[in-house]
Amino acid sequence: MDDESEERVIVTEDDFKIDDLKEKVISEKDGAVSVFNGLVRNKNKGQKIKKLELQRYEGMTEDELEKVRDEAVNNFKVNDVLLLHRYGELDIGDNIVGIVVTASHREPAFEACRYCIDRIKEKVPLWKKETPEGGEARWLGEEKEEG
Repeated sequence: MDDESEERVIVTEDDFKIDDLKEKVISEKDGAVSVFNGLVRNKNKGQKIKKLELQRYEGMTEDELEKVRDEAVNNFKVNDVLLLHRYGELDIGDNIVGIVVTASHREPAFEACRYCIDRIKEKVPLWKKETPEGGEARWLGEEKEEG
């Protein structure tokens, strides 16, 4: 596989399978693969959620994800990083984000994967609009979401 030919930052409305993402980055030099797969959950702040809408700032979202990927590759001893984030209307249980980090050893793979999701939450321009059951849709702000 030619690493340069494969896209490593993907922003899409399309669903994905985490195993397909893993296949894009795993190579013979890897001894560890760390994966994060974020899903739409059915509850936030004690209220049942019907659906979630994610909006992006086209171009800037991709640029910021590229920066997150570059930071992970440059600051951790990893072999590869793939970041995928969805936007659009999503239902409960749908995939939102997929992160795959490969490394020779488990510790840098774990660390870089956690780093990526934390940085995505901090700096990537994506906005969430929840529609609760029996209520009006609302944009989520900086407040912490709860289970």
